[in-house]
Amino acid sequence: MGIAVLVGTQKGLAVLRPDSHRQNWAFDQLCLSGWKCGAATQDAAGRTYVGVSNDVYGAAIVVSEDLENWRQLDTAPRYAATDKEDTSHNRIIGSEDPLGMYEGGGRFVDQVWKLHANGDAIYAGVSEAGLFVSRNRGESWDGVAGLNDHPGRSSWEAGFGGLCAHSILTDSNQPNRMWVGISAAGVYRTENAGNTWQQCDQGINAGAGYCVHALVHDPKNPDVIYRQDHRGMYRTDDGGDQWVVIEDGLPRSQLSDDHVCAFGFPVTMDIRTDSVFAIPLESDGFRYPRDGNLRVYRTRDKGANWMQLGNGLPNDSYASVLRGAMDTDDLDPCGVYFGTSAGKVYASADCGDSWNELAPTFPRIICIVVVST
Repeated sequence: MGIAVLVGTQKGLAVLRPDSHRQNWAFDQLCLSGWKCGAATQDAAGRTYVGVSNDVYGAAIVVSEDLENWRQLDTAPRYAATDKEDTSHNRIIGSEDPLGMYEGGGRFVDQVWKLHANGDAIYAGVSEAGLFVSRNRGESWDGVAGLNDHPGRSSWEAGFGGLCAHSILTDSNQPNRMWVGISAAGVYRTENAGNTWQQCDQGINAGAGYCVHALVHDPKNPDVIYRQDHRGMYRTDDGGDQWVVIEDGLPRSQLSDDHVCAFGFPVTMDIRTDSVFAIPLESDGFRYPRDGNLRVYRTRDKGANWMQLGNGLPNDSYASVLRGAMDTDDLDPCGVYFGTSAGKVYASADCGDSWNELAPTFPRIICIVVVST
C-alpha cells in the first residue's frame, strides 16, 4: 500500500504521488478548481473526504474512491436557521463577503476547518465554531449540540481568522472521549460522546481568549497532547487538565502585547517514534520564519529538548505555514510534509533530517493531509 499527499489550496486540490522511495513525485493537475480546500480525511474503507468552500456557494463536502474522480455530496454541515450567531465572527467573515450574503444572518458554516475519521464516524469542525458528525459516510450530518450550544458559548471570542473549530482528537481506548480545539475559545473535552464538554485550558497563558492554534496526540496514548498556542508551545500529560510550557530549544519572539513565547501554527507527530514537529514563526505581528530561515523543529523527548531541522530548507523564505498545512505518513522512517502560504511544498523521507521541495508553486496552501492509496 502506498501514500498520496493531498495539498489543499485557496483555489483547488493537488494530489501528489511518490515512488516507493518517496524521492520522485508525480502530479497531474489541480482538481476541484475554484474551491478553497481547507480539510481532508480518509475513512477505513478508503473513501477520501475534502471540505471545500466558496464565497458564493458556501461550504460543501466532496468525496473520491480513487483520488481521481470526485463528486460533491448532497449535504454538508449546516446550522439551523434559528441558531444564534456570534457577531464577532460575522464581522470578520463579512469583510470577505462582497455580495453581502451574511449581513444580518444567523449562525452559518462558511468553512470546514477539520475533517476527522474515527470508526464509522466522520467529524467536521467548522466556522462559525461548531462540531458536526456523519455516520453514513457523509450522506447526512448532525450537529453535536453539547458543543454547538455550550453554556459558555456566549464568551467565546473570534480569532484573527474568525471563530473556528479546527482541531479534533479522539481516544482509541475510549470511543466516547474526544477533544476539540477552537480559536480563540480554547480546548474542550467530552467523556460522554459529546453530550457535555469541559473546557481544558488550565496552565495556558491567556491573552485575548485561549487561542489554541493546533493539537496533536497519539490516539493510543491520548492523555499526552501537544498544543501549539498563540502564546506558546504546551504539553499535557493528563488529557488537558493541566498544561505546561515546553519551549527549550524553540525560537521565542515578542508578541504584540509584549508576551514572549514560541509562536507558530502547525504541530504534527510521528506516532511510531513519538517525534513531534513544529514550525515556529516570528510573532503575531509578522508571522513569517525568523530572518527568512524556514526551519522545522523536532522533539523526541516530549518537548524537553527541540532540535532545529533545516537541511534542504531555504534561507530566503518569508512565507507563513498555516495550522493545517503539515502532516506525517506512517512509513518507516516517517515522512513529514508541509506547505507554505506562498505555495511551496516540502517533504522529508527521513523523519525531518533532510528536506526537498516537492512540486511546482501552488496557490496559497491551507492544508496538507496524507492518505493511503
